[in-house]
Amino acid sequence: MVVRKKTTPELKSERIPIDELQDVKRTPISVIADNIRSLDNVGLLFRLCDLARVEKLYLTGYTGYPKQTEDSRPKTIKERHSRRIEKTAVYAVPVQPWEYTLDAISLVKSLKEAGQTIIALEQTDKSVPYHKLAPSNYLLPLTIVLGHERHGVRQELLELADHVIDIPVLGSGNSHNVATACGIVLYHILEKTGRI
Repeated sequence: MVVRKKTTPELKSERIPIDELQDVKRTPISVIADNIRSLDNVGLLFRLCDLARVEKLYLTGYTGYPKQTEDSRPKTIKERHSRRIEKTAVYAVPVQPWEYTLDAISLVKSLKEAGQTIIALEQTDKSVPYHKLAPSNYLLPLTIVLGHERHGVRQELLELADHVIDIPVLGSGNSHNVATACGIVLYHILEKTGRI
């Protein structure tokens, strides 16, 4: 069998034009990135959320975020954060709906009150492997909560979650990279909810 890779122009022609993206229905999934240290991870989360047409990416706590219109951060911080995030986001920042808020706990409470299923991605003594959580628990709309690369999801957020899931680790590391983990779970949810 001869396999021909698609060219960049072919791939671009298959995408929805950027000026039409705001009219495209998004998947009723939100992602909360709380206290993420790495700006590269933030950029990758933008890219993943855009590719999956996630409804909203929330950046909370001390997670870095791109420049905003009303932005009181020092100019050097705004520019550095934007530059690093946009490098790994690859065109996603202008098209992916996002918001920065300091308080993840209030945000999760308000999303939960609005009827969102809250799923925290963390290794705990009660977490369920993501592929073993019954598909009926992946009810849309839902929010995936991600935490600090080393310390994970804060206890207060875990206690607000409807479900806590993890990803099996088969090698020598303790866990998956936060953006990688988000991609694994996000596309699993898209498949289980019939979105792909």
